[in-house]
Amino acid sequence: MGEDKASTPNKGKDIDVGSASGIEMATNPDYYQNREREKATDILAKLDSEVKQMSFKRNGSECCIYRVPEPLRNVNLEAYSPLLISIGPLNRQNIRLEAMEKEKLKYFKKLTERDGMDKKKIIDILISIENQEERLRHCYSEKFNLIKSRDFVKMILLDAVFIIQFLLESKDHDNDPKNFEPRMTFDIREDLVLLENQLPFFIIQEIYDQVNPPSQDGTTIPFLDLAKCHFGKHKFSQGAETSPSVKGSRHFTDLLRNLMLNGAIQRSYIFYPIKLKYSAVMLRKAGVKFQVTQDKCLVNITFDKGVLTIPQLEVDHSFERLVRNIMALEQCCNPREAYVCSYIKFMDHLIDSAEDVGLLVRKGIILHGLGDDAAVSNMINHFCKNIGDNYTCFGDISRNISRHYENRFNHTKATLKLIYFPNIWRGTATVAAAILLILTFIQTIASVKWAF
Repeated sequence: MGEDKASTPNKGKDIDVGSASGIEMATNPDYYQNREREKATDILAKLDSEVKQMSFKRNGSECCIYRVPEPLRNVNLEAYSPLLISIGPLNRQNIRLEAMEKEKLKYFKKLTERDGMDKKKIIDILISIENQEERLRHCYSEKFNLIKSRDFVKMILLDAVFIIQFLLESKDHDNDPKNFEPRMTFDIREDLVLLENQLPFFIIQEIYDQVNPPSQDGTTIPFLDLAKCHFGKHKFSQGAETSPSVKGSRHFTDLLRNLMLNGAIQRSYIFYPIKLKYSAVMLRKAGVKFQVTQDKCLVNITFDKGVLTIPQLEVDHSFERLVRNIMALEQCCNPREAYVCSYIKFMDHLIDSAEDVGLLVRKGIILHGLGDDAAVSNMINHFCKNIGDNYTCFGDISRNISRHYENRFNHTKATLKLIYFPNIWRGTATVAAAILLILTFIQTIASVKWAF
């Protein structure tokens, strides 16, 4: 009995829920379901907050300046990093580039001292930038919430003025601005082509038109022509007509890509295409002839009746930075129309060694100043590392070249030509040897008949 009395209070506690919430848990079957819904709602709210804070492309039609993806950057960091000057917000915090900020101020001072430039006009330019600040921010793939509006507008103004003045002085002083040493001028030019180091064209154009208003006598050069003139050392930019794609360029990297593709043959872009499997030396042994064309559009490669026609490719020490940044732009913005990436992939398949480069050099297809064919081969063979190869516009050409190579008759013809008839002297010797062999054979037969 004592045990029963002692256990009675404990039994009472076991059935007592002890609170209103306990009663609700015990009597309301939807309680746990409501709790799960609240928890899920809280998780969703946190996810929404994180998404809003992350760096991403907010306006697909405006975004055109990107941070180079890490897989590409890790292949060659120096190819995407400014040497001397920061343009735009992506490299703004780079301490190594701070020295050039004083040069930007010097160029701004020159602007304020120009005829017709007064305080009112400078204020009008600043107001113009302020009115387009949101659009300008949307041109970059990252948010820059820590950059205050005043600092952002100031940055855009100084960078745009520097670009305008640098391009004008380059034109007026035979590509050698008087403010900089030749080495610095070269480095600045290199920096102006980097994907991460860009300002949208529309704001530079607007400031340029206010600083250099169009004249009735036509002496004021349009900004697009000034930019094309600045990049005139590239063969593909010389004498190019101002096509709609060139006019629609969004920044310098995009301009160079559009100039490179100006006049391109219309091709279909294929998913998972047949790749070129044979190098230049191998194709030559199958009778493929290599021919250079004066077409300035690099991607206008054709293959017809055993002749592979390729525009001349000029390779210098700045070629890698230019191409890598254009390829990065295509990977970020035009992955399904990456024509320059497709061209580099095709050349990568065509070139396996210095011997392949040497063959293309002899044919006039490659012109380089690197001093070593192996350097060109090594450069081209490393371009496509971490570049997706799902799409190309050279699938048809690659298939036709492979069919030509795999035809045994073409190998036989090529062998006869390359070994026995490479020139008139070898050919004459071959024919003479063949005639001598035939005569010897006839004489042998005749001798055998005479003996019997």
